[in-house]
Amino acid sequence: MTTPTKESDGTQQLAAAEKAAQERFERAMNELREGAYKFSSNVRTQAELIVEELVDPEGECVELLAEVEGDTGALALSMPLELITFDTWLYGQIGDKEELDLKDEAHWDIWFTYGAWIGETMRRRHGGHWMLLGDDPHTWRIGFSKIFLEIAPFVFSEQLLRMGSGASRRMVSEVERIRQLHADQSEKDNGKSLDRFLAQHYIRMHTVPLGQWMSMDFAGLGKLWAQAPTKDLIAAVKEAGPRLGPANAQIVEKVVEALSRANQEKPVSEQTNDRGLFEAIAQIVALRRATAPLAIDILERVVVPTLHVGVPESFPPLDEDDLANLNRGVELFAFFVEVVPHKFAADDEGFLGSIPHEHLSTPYADRTVLEVGKGDWIVVNPAHFLPMLVDLDPQKLLEKYDDFVKYIASVPDAPRRRDDGRLLAETAVRAIADFKACVATAAQNQDALIFRILPPPG
Repeated sequence: MTTPTKESDGTQQLAAAEKAAQERFERAMNELREGAYKFSSNVRTQAELIVEELVDPEGECVELLAEVEGDTGALALSMPLELITFDTWLYGQIGDKEELDLKDEAHWDIWFTYGAWIGETMRRRHGGHWMLLGDDPHTWRIGFSKIFLEIAPFVFSEQLLRMGSGASRRMVSEVERIRQLHADQSEKDNGKSLDRFLAQHYIRMHTVPLGQWMSMDFAGLGKLWAQAPTKDLIAAVKEAGPRLGPANAQIVEKVVEALSRANQEKPVSEQTNDRGLFEAIAQIVALRRATAPLAIDILERVVVPTLHVGVPESFPPLDEDDLANLNRGVELFAFFVEVVPHKFAADDEGFLGSIPHEHLSTPYADRTVLEVGKGDWIVVNPAHFLPMLVDLDPQKLLEKYDDFVKYIASVPDAPRRRDDGRLLAETAVRAIADFKACVATAAQNQDALIFRILPPPG
């Protein structure tokens, strides 16, 4: 008898895992379809309403709410009877309890079936994909096909069930808002909307780490951290905290609480090497500008190489390998970045495949070996990027990419391709404009340019 190899064992385990995942997905989809039908059926039989008509864009509810949008008084006086009836029925499902309790079986059922109805109604109307990221329906999301937008139907259904009177009005308004976004996109597409986004586009949002650049006043931070008494650092944190907004007030309070336990007359650096505390304080008192986080693979594979390409004056002839890549379906903007010669040389062995190690340093006084993948910050000399950015006009770069697409179409041996790289091109151009402003801030103020990796959103 032949003993299975490790490779065949691994292949079998992978196949079994894929089968189990597919079975879980199919079970969940059956639950969603059945839950949506159950909710709609219960509303119809118990409240004598067809709930789908409440969100019909041609229906009276949507039309009336649109007419009085923004006028709270008029909205209260003109609340359609159907929405009042739906509100009454919906909160009747809570029974004698004061609020939703998801540990109660009946409450859980109305919450789940309501969320399933919201999600399935939106998915069927506009096209999209369920992402079932765990066992808890709160984490289940829908990503639309024609616009890049993700919703969490079960989070929304819980919010509606907890908000009291007016939930039905908010439900109708939100469904109509999303319909209008699709209508706007359809208009831009001349009525020929494309299914641009696959489930993989949305899954990446929750599985791929993010990269971010920050411009920080490390000189000022160093004085507060290593020279000034802790009481002065606390005062600086309290002064800078409000600019982070109310959402971060709790973080600021925790930082102040931690610093309050230290000797107030000595610098905090003499009392702790806690990097988490150092990073939190840096973001409160030293941050001048930060870029929007971007998927690390897009940053490394597309955005940074684009900086080295710059705005080309012309395009090179395509050889056999280039034509083979086009026939294999390589995304056109990625092809643009790969084919067009670089104006600026990159250090392929350097950080992000670009930055020589001599341009890197550590922000931590107690360590020289950095683990960026585990959350360590790294200081990058902005001078490395200044020659690339000084004359780089992001909008002209986008226009040059459009010219490249036309160039490809003019090559006799190239396959006829629609422009599937425009979204990636726009993403890269926005990221470059954001990064250019961040580098300019760092250079102008002699700040530290910091790079960090963030975990993917939950």
